[in-house]
Amino acid sequence: MAVNFTQVIQDNVLVPLESLIKAEFTKLPIFFDTNFKVRNNFFLRIIPIGDSLDKLTTEDQLRQYQILLRFYRRTPGRFTRDNNFTNLMNAVDRMKRLIGNNSNYKPSDVYKWNDAAITRVNYQPEKEDTEKEYQVVDMIFECNVLV
Repeated sequence: MAVNFTQVIQDNVLVPLESLIKAEFTKLPIFFDTNFKVRNNFFLRIIPIGDSLDKLTTEDQLRQYQILLRFYRRTPGRFTRDNNFTNLMNAVDRMKRLIGNNSNYKPSDVYKWNDAAITRVNYQPEKEDTEKEYQVVDMIFECNVLV
């Protein structure tokens, strides 16, 4: 007998997360590449990194998903705090507030996730050689989904 399933990470996490971010950051290009590609001066990569069982019951599961949100910003000229770092930090703070305001997400009253948060921010992540010309910030988005 074939197993019926839904693409939980796609339907409940990635697609709604992308829609939520696009609604707030209207001019921010979003990509799902696993390998870095040189692109615009400011963009975001969304990379799924984890799916773990939080709680198992006889009828359902509570799963926790971890997504890496990686901001890239390239500004020509001399690096300064005001030109580079402050703008990137503002984008990170805006993202944290966006997720905080939507921690229990039900667009159009359709359940997607609960207990979402940006749980970690790294302002100095390791970068590949091809990423060196960008300032990069990593954020870990975590949420729970009842399936």
